Amino acid sequence: MIRRATSTLAVAVLLVAGAGACSSSDDASSPSTTAAATSTTEAADARPAYEGRGPHPVGSEQIALADGRRVVVWYPAADAAADQPKETFDIASLLSPDLQAQIAPELRPQYEIDAHPGADPATDGPFPVVLFSHGYAGFPEQSADLTSHLASWGFVVVAPDHVERSLSGLLGTASQGVAPMDDPAVLSASLDAATADAERDGSPLADLLDLDRVAVVGHSAGARAAYLTASSDDRIDAFVSYSVGLSQGPDDAATEAPPVPEVPGMVMLGEADGIIPADTSRAVYEGMDTPKYLVEIADAGHLVFSDICLIGRDQGGLVALVKEAGLDLPDQLLRLASDGCEDDALLPSKAFPAIDHFSVAFLRSALGIDEEPVGLDAETAAMFTTADVTFESDPG
Repeated sequence: MIRRATSTLAVAVLLVAGAGACSSSDDASSPSTTAAATSTTEAADARPAYEGRGPHPVGSEQIALADGRRVVVWYPAADAAADQPKETFDIASLLSPDLQAQIAPELRPQYEIDAHPGADPATDGPFPVVLFSHGYAGFPEQSADLTSHLASWGFVVVAPDHVERSLSGLLGTASQGVAPMDDPAVLSASLDAATADAERDGSPLADLLDLDRVAVVGHSAGARAAYLTASSDDRIDAFVSYSVGLSQGPDDAATEAPPVPEVPGMVMLGEADGIIPADTSRAVYEGMDTPKYLVEIADAGHLVFSDICLIGRDQGGLVALVKEAGLDLPDQLLRLASDGCEDDALLPSKAFPAIDHFSVAFLRSALGIDEEPVGLDAETAAMFTTADVTFESDPG
């Protein structure tokens, strides 16, 4: 678990994210069609069932907790949504007005997400709910490929802004006047807020939430949050932790370990993660109750589970942008903000198909959508050609 660094790190993260407009769906290595793993006549033609986008276009809306925290919701939308404008996200809008005034227009692009704000919802619901928890200096949209992919496969994804550690809380005004809450409390309150919004006249979430099927997922700091929420909120039926460590640092290394969730869980890790070492995530997996699943991605760094490395990479990435901005950042902060974005690391988009597939396959199995697991095995892991993926499981 990463301890709070300085706000300079958040500036670095912003510069990476603000370097150039990019879509969560426009990378050439991302599959554009859904392949059926069991319907081909030749084994060579079989593909992992959930690596491509699902049958639904994706809608999005923003709601808020009672204390004003922003919550982004992605949901399965009606077919007509595909003809509507896509969601755009101004990363600089998370900063304070003073900092925004210092950002040159060319460093303030609009980031496109493969979702359609305010789109009419799909009519074949209700759908399971997935809570998403972002990482340190992150934001709800940081893993837009994953969250929108889940929604395309029939999940309502609810992603709050953890203002205690988010970009908008560290360098913006989102935390002002907001009483601090721990991560599980924020995630549980977000589930309550989505439930309440579904009762509002005109809400796209009306009749859309299957509250008998709820999961929680998260990356880095959010991976720990997902683990803790799965062990503390009895509405949670499954969890996924992407790059997870349970200790917040040396100060709490001797404290009692958190309760182990009593629900199915999955851990995913990048084998070259320099922030939360792979062995740390493996240790969490080893200590979990069954059924449990482990997905390892070779040569992948810490940020493989987010979209950050893909943004601005054609302009040299973080180091070039920091030099251009004239910022004098310590090497340690540069490493924290760019781990997995280096030239010798696996490009995250090459891992997205595997991350997306195994996330959907696990959640559909754990929540009882698939009567039998689909593509939740080592044979499926071997099908991916753009990333070296290892799969392990213990069904108990």
